[in-house]
Amino acid sequence: MKNCLTVKKLKTNKKLEKFLKTTKNELDKIFNFKIKEPLIYLLNSRDELDIVWGSKTEKWLVACARNDSIFILHPDIYAEQSDHKEAGDFWKVLKHEYCHIYFKQITGGLYPLWLNEGLANYLADQKKSGGNPMDVFLYFNKTDRSIYKAGYFWVELLIRKFGKAKILKLIKNIDSGMNERSFASEFKKVYGLGFNKKELEKLMKK
Repeated sequence: MKNCLTVKKLKTNKKLEKFLKTTKNELDKIFNFKIKEPLIYLLNSRDELDIVWGSKTEKWLVACARNDSIFILHPDIYAEQSDHKEAGDFWKVLKHEYCHIYFKQITGGLYPLWLNEGLANYLADQKKSGGNPMDVFLYFNKTDRSIYKAGYFWVELLIRKFGKAKILKLIKNIDSGMNERSFASEFKKVYGLGFNKKELEKLMKK
């Protein structure tokens, strides 16, 4: 495996620049927070993504945010080296990763991962369905492919029932030292609900 990255330039760089500017303006307004703009690395192969990720990646994984930078497979090889075949998927994934930069710069960390991933899916219009909503309790600091379904379910439900302002208030109350117990405490302060199976099941039925 290579031990260095060879970053390709995007031929349609004007399209990329316009997209990033539009996305930043949109997310600045949503989060009411201006971030330090991330560097965008367009990777030439899955081997290079593996280097960034730190291990062999599965075909569904096409990008990640690291150290306030975004690494994503170059559009020329994006569909070929992944199982993402839908037109426009590259741009949704890029926006998804941009959302992670906001989460990290606001909270100073990544957790809870279900909230981080669910919000990124929601704002990037990456609708997810299926799975068990109660799996959310598995994903504070653990991740696998099912996190996206559980995370999207709860972010969409919380926004639909309580609005965006409350979920953003919750995020802004998170800090890098937060654990599951302290997160549950902040969740209750914001929503008036216990972050537990009984309370969340009641919320689902309302």
